[in-house]
Amino acid sequence: MWWDRIEVGAEKRALALALIERVPHWGWRERTLRAASAAALCNEQGWRGIFPNGARDAIWFISEVSDASMMLAFHASPAICMSTVIAERLEQNAHLKPFVRKVMLYDLLHPIQAVRRMQRTAHAMLACMPRMDRAPSRFEVAALNAAYTVIVFVWLFDRTPGQILTSRTTASATRLIGQR
Repeated sequence: MWWDRIEVGAEKRALALALIERVPHWGWRERTLRAASAAALCNEQGWRGIFPNGARDAIWFISEVSDASMMLAFHASPAICMSTVIAERLEQNAHLKPFVRKVMLYDLLHPIQAVRRMQRTAHAMLACMPRMDRAPSRFEVAALNAAYTVIVFVWLFDRTPGQILTSRTTASATRLIGQR
């Protein structure tokens, strides 16, 4: 992600980055929020003012930054195909795999938030493409959300050289939903 190119408050950014570092080892516990807050803000309880709903707010914020970072990559020139958008997103987040695994585990217990967040990401991905003469349908957004979720699961555990399994899955999934 391009944290340095996205407009966010310094304390919020510092706390998010501290969480990204700690969550893979400690999970989404209050002690993780306290430790990250102590490291980033020199105040164990500082997280409460920035992410009052704890993990839910932190995950939502980090995902927003990831969406904005992805969109920034296509700001000057829209993507030719959805596979390019997805490849950019995964490349920007390559160093976050352990963190994303913990987010996905959290999402299993909070499916409504997960679907809403992924719907927002699907809209952001579609915004990276050339403008259409109409807004995408609910079905198109939901299909992209489902396809991208499958791709993320494959990506999280892909150990093939050059992430070839993820690339093939992306090509197949985007073709299946008519997004190329």
